[in-house]
Amino acid sequence: MAPRRLHDLDALRGFAMLLGIGLHASLAFFPAAWWVQDRTSGLDGLFDEFLWAVHGFRMPVFFLMSGFFTALLWRRRGLGALLNHRLRRVALPLVVGMLTIIPLTAAVGDWAAASAPPPEVADDDIWGKVFAGDVSGVEQLLDRGFDPDLRGEPGGWTFLHAAAFTGDVEMLDLLLSRGAEPAPIATASEGETPLGVAFHFGHEEAADLLVAHGGGDPLPEGIEWSAIPGWGAGAAETEEDEGSAARLDLSTVQRFFHLWFLWFLWFLLWLVAGFAIVALVVDRRDPHRPGQAAWPQWVMWSMIPLTIVPQLFMGGGGSYPVFGPDTSDGLVPLPHVLAYYATFFAFGALMYRSAGRRGKPLVDTIGRPWWLFLPVSFLIVLPAGLVFTFDEAAFSWPVASVLQVAYAWGMCFGLMGLFRELLAEERRGVRYLSDSSYWLYLAHLPLVVVAQAVIRDWDLTPEVKFLMISVAVTALLLLTYQLFIRYTPIGTMLNGKRLRPTA
Repeated sequence: MAPRRLHDLDALRGFAMLLGIGLHASLAFFPAAWWVQDRTSGLDGLFDEFLWAVHGFRMPVFFLMSGFFTALLWRRRGLGALLNHRLRRVALPLVVGMLTIIPLTAAVGDWAAASAPPPEVADDDIWGKVFAGDVSGVEQLLDRGFDPDLRGEPGGWTFLHAAAFTGDVEMLDLLLSRGAEPAPIATASEGETPLGVAFHFGHEEAADLLVAHGGGDPLPEGIEWSAIPGWGAGAAETEEDEGSAARLDLSTVQRFFHLWFLWFLWFLLWLVAGFAIVALVVDRRDPHRPGQAAWPQWVMWSMIPLTIVPQLFMGGGGSYPVFGPDTSDGLVPLPHVLAYYATFFAFGALMYRSAGRRGKPLVDTIGRPWWLFLPVSFLIVLPAGLVFTFDEAAFSWPVASVLQVAYAWGMCFGLMGLFRELLAEERRGVRYLSDSSYWLYLAHLPLVVVAQAVIRDWDLTPEVKFLMISVAVTALLLLTYQLFIRYTPIGTMLNGKRLRPTA
């Protein structure tokens, strides 16, 4: 293969990075474990489908491209140059990001979550009002005829159980004054009576009030609640859990080692390390022609069915529904997730110098019928995969796994063909976006979270808000890239040294 710039593959790799901005922007608009929930958040839109659709192929595309360019650099410059390049362009940005971007993102996320308005409780949601401590609201509903001994499911708790759980003495007093049975028996494990619940969670005033109203036997004289074995066991467990969460969320040291959205750089280092081991073995077989060995194509094509093996372990082996690969953002990668991305990385590496039709380089022919790959993958395989993923039948997960793998590979090949069709020749604007995409992805998340928090209560449709966030964040980051990154040491670290054009 003649040394030439593969503008289409550069653009595709950048496209995969830029999609991350839209993916994270969408998380505020449907129920998700995310710092910001927009006032319009719900499951009646298409944002959850957008997430699954993008998540199902975005990082497979990225790692396939990374494998290809890793092999290209090795074969052109040798293993030493490859490792030096990856240390400067991947390892160093990862370390800098762990010291700067990750703590900043955590701080912004904490601010966004803390500034969220309290959840609205429906006017007739008496359970919600009891848990929220809305005494006047509960009183109004009791005046309207709600039974103070109404039981909920599961567990058969009454309102007294709920108030004892929160330790809300004022709520307990209201309910008891309205005739609530002081010692109803429930099937819940954390103390079957309201007094048992108050005891389990260590609410002393609540326990005293319940005893005073006949909710249990009074304490022997001179004995404190805290002296009884088991007192506050639930509170201790809760504090331990909250303490662990706080240590994770608030400790700067911990944040350095929680990779979050920078996990892909860590994975890339693992995969390059594995590649280097293979390259050393290959080079030793022919030390006079390093980086020139060829592999049989069946090894490359075997990566496609091999992907099904780690896919079967996603979502706890199908114990909970998930479309696309699991997220592994700790220092020790989840083995099945690393193996999953390794198949795409290996395919990309083996694709370099592989021959396609009529002896042409495979990279110049693969995905040629993109007009078939993309619609079949997006309109047929994706919907079918979602149906089987969220179906509870025993056979559904193996079928879903095959469909998810087919979707990922189909989108990879289709996008390669489409980008080659449209962007094989250099286009300055596309080239600029490709160059900037690394910075945009590394720096986008704090801005996305801030934007989500700022507009979450605006009276606009979620689609308009999503576009506003995506466009505004991208535009601002492009401006920072031009002014502060492209021709600075940061830009050199990310993309190599560039000279500012002279007037």
